[in-house]
Amino acid sequence: MTRIRYSLLLGAPLFCACLAASPSARAGGPYRLAPGDTVEIGLAVLGDQRQRAMIQADGTIALPWTGRVMVGGLTEAELQTRMEMLLPNRTLRSRTPDGREHIIGIRPEDIFVSVAEFRPVYVTGDVLTPGQQAYRPMTTVRQVVTAAGGYSLLRSRATQAGADPADLRRDHDTLWTDYLREYFRTLRLRAELADHDEFDLAPPRASPLPPSVAETIAKAELESLKVSQAEFRLESSYLARAARETQEQVVVLARREQEEGKGVDADTAELERVNRLFGGGTLVSQRVTDSRRAVLLSSSRRLETTVQLMRARRQADDYARQLERLGNQRQNTLLLQLRDAGARLAELALRIQAVGEKLRPSGGAPAVPSPGATPSISLIVTRKVGDQWQRLTVAEDTDVLPGDVVEVVLRAEASVAVVAN
Repeated sequence: MTRIRYSLLLGAPLFCACLAASPSARAGGPYRLAPGDTVEIGLAVLGDQRQRAMIQADGTIALPWTGRVMVGGLTEAELQTRMEMLLPNRTLRSRTPDGREHIIGIRPEDIFVSVAEFRPVYVTGDVLTPGQQAYRPMTTVRQVVTAAGGYSLLRSRATQAGADPADLRRDHDTLWTDYLREYFRTLRLRAELADHDEFDLAPPRASPLPPSVAETIAKAELESLKVSQAEFRLESSYLARAARETQEQVVVLARREQEEGKGVDADTAELERVNRLFGGGTLVSQRVTDSRRAVLLSSSRRLETTVQLMRARRQADDYARQLERLGNQRQNTLLLQLRDAGARLAELALRIQAVGEKLRPSGGAPAVPSPGATPSISLIVTRKVGDQWQRLTVAEDTDVLPGDVVEVVLRAEASVAVVAN
């Protein structure tokens, strides 16, 4: 008599051993920075202050000292060299509590750079908790699968097969709505940085939403752009006009000070002449007193004008500094918002891609393994090499790199064992 025994083999135990090394220490060659990585740049002259910047899609970072700098494709050492070439040509201005400006020079040895955060690694497919994970150097496919809860044929396939298509479509459209918001927000921020009053209202070509949805979002961002531009220009115009009027006042006061100076000189000369005549006995003391009073009055008027002139000059400088600070603060704020919007766009794009994969007909393994099914594990890493995306079939001990997408696929294969009873 015989009996049939069905078995499901899900692989060996997984382990993790993380070492502090560069992302490609075992992959060969130094790691080269790419969009999505976050670099940190510090200056010894600024103490504990650090400037973090995420590399944008065009390979640049935005720094308050230099503006946009191309760093994509550089190693960490090459980034250090580039900063040592760019920053020493700049000077920093700081203001002491009493209002005086202090200029700080930057030396190459004052600059230090590091990679603060690498692009995350994404795990999808037949794992318990797919999603993104923070990258750690020397991480293998085995370790990221372990962090995702391990292989899970029942969870992943059952979820894909049993999910309500209406719910998936709703999630897909909701993500696209959020994507359009961030997309047009990014266009608005770029328009503000360029001091433009309009931007392209056309939605992305791949958008599945009705044109009216994109039009509503785009118009709202356009109105926000107009309000922001109008407010900024109004404030700038006020400060510029105040600075101009104050400067005109400075010119008038300077002219008055010059005229009153001549009056003081004339009154002083008259007092000297009267004193000589009084000493000769040809004038009475009342005339001397009047001359002294005239000198005192003219000197007082000149002193008052001098004080007013100093105040006007200080006020003109304050208006000029406020106008410059207004533009710099606005630019820094817009750059930070643009960085955050870019990161949010990248995240939403990946989530849309994941939901889109679920919406496609899988045509693969059944939701629940049938009796006698033995899963075959397929590990695929999608990696950008140069300008091309490649799908690489890998083993569990293959190193992953920042930005990799690890796809786990379990395929059921018939395996029936006949055992004598």
